[in-house]
Amino acid sequence: MIIVLQTINRSLSLLRLSPFETSTAGGRSKERFRRAALTTIASASSKAIALLTGLISVPLTFRYLGAERYGIWMVLISIIAAMSFADLGIGLGLMNAVSEAYGKDDRALAREYVTSALVMMLCIAAFLALVGAVGYPFVPWQRLFNVRSEVAAAEGARAFLVLYGAFVVNIPLGVITRAQAGLQKGYSSQVVSAIGGIFSLGAMLLVIALHDGLVWLVFASVFAATVATLLNGWLLFRSHPWLLPSWNAYRKKSANRIHKLGLMFFVLQCGVAVSYSSDNIVIAQVLGAAAVAAYAVPQKLFSFVAMVVSIGIGPLWPAYGEALARGDGSWVRRAFMGSLWLTLAITIPLCTLLVLTGSWILKVAVGRSLHASIALLVTLGTWGVVNAVSYVVAILLNGAGVLKVQSIVSVFASLINLALSIFLTRRLGVMGVCLGSIITQVGITLPVCCFLIRRMFRSLATAKSSNDQDGILYLA
Repeated sequence: MIIVLQTINRSLSLLRLSPFETSTAGGRSKERFRRAALTTIASASSKAIALLTGLISVPLTFRYLGAERYGIWMVLISIIAAMSFADLGIGLGLMNAVSEAYGKDDRALAREYVTSALVMMLCIAAFLALVGAVGYPFVPWQRLFNVRSEVAAAEGARAFLVLYGAFVVNIPLGVITRAQAGLQKGYSSQVVSAIGGIFSLGAMLLVIALHDGLVWLVFASVFAATVATLLNGWLLFRSHPWLLPSWNAYRKKSANRIHKLGLMFFVLQCGVAVSYSSDNIVIAQVLGAAAVAAYAVPQKLFSFVAMVVSIGIGPLWPAYGEALARGDGSWVRRAFMGSLWLTLAITIPLCTLLVLTGSWILKVAVGRSLHASIALLVTLGTWGVVNAVSYVVAILLNGAGVLKVQSIVSVFASLINLALSIFLTRRLGVMGVCLGSIITQVGITLPVCCFLIRRMFRSLATAKSSNDQDGILYLA
């Protein structure tokens, strides 16, 4: 507890608008923490607005749409989430590459990375648009949603078009937020995102008031976010004109570098998508679309825990990469241990509180039509703590570029997770998908990741003593 309080006190002392002097190691350390703290505050504000909009929109949309159509919406979101790796990991590779260029104080290299990534992501978006246009008529929507009504299936199919269109458009726009994150200035995108969330809520309330269908409700939920991203891009390139993409800045070498990083992130994303984003799809296929809400709504409570952890720990990802590019391994170790203790101190009490009060919260939010058993709440609470620790570990390994072994284990664990989720859901109901995730995380993923971290710290110590930083970013 003392360590946690010390971490909080240090964070508070770094809250200032003016940057620290970065000519010394101590100044760079403070500046990393300052930018991380600003991003945390901005992200917390953005997520608080997202939480508020969720508390307002979830019960309203659930009551407005009914269990079946709300379940279809959740399945659609899961499908799109499972496709989040469609950029082939280029966005995450760009973030790592920009953070490295920033650590080397090389603006020209950063611009090359941004331009090269944008060209590749535009090609991907064009390909996905073509695939979607050709494949849409052949999708068995009624079977996919596992519903009896052809009308509901047709409405879900049209809603998917809206979600898919927004998804394709946002692939090249992802260059904006990833480049911003690589510069450790994610706080700007969070502020703009919060504004977009407010407009999304207003648009959804308008759709409900006008009694429009699922399609317009989905459109209202995604349109404002796309506009917010465009605004964020204008702000980024206005303040950093040297980062603005240009055909003259495209370099095949930089593109290959991002592609190599992106390929490993792509494999990781595939594993994460199968492990987490498939939950609602598994429930829909095994128990029916109406059963999805019985899991998805309680699970949103514990997703709040994951959101809290991502707010505080996520900004460290590019900071790790920048610090390692400068050879500051001791800062990485201190930041990681502090973030781990802080995460445990927050998630364990918070998940316990949600387990004890979850039934009451759900009753107030959505009424008596949806009930979560204590067994499901305890399982989700355990998942909340395990998932938070896994996130802290993954942020370090991803920021350090320790990807190869992590990717292999992720694929293996995701397949085990999927098989366990199907098996346990058939026997235990909706809580089975969550138990599958817990078992694979504790039994497979975390032990391997802990081994990788220990090996990384030993390599950092050896590199420091020999004044040789070669290979630090790609230990695995």
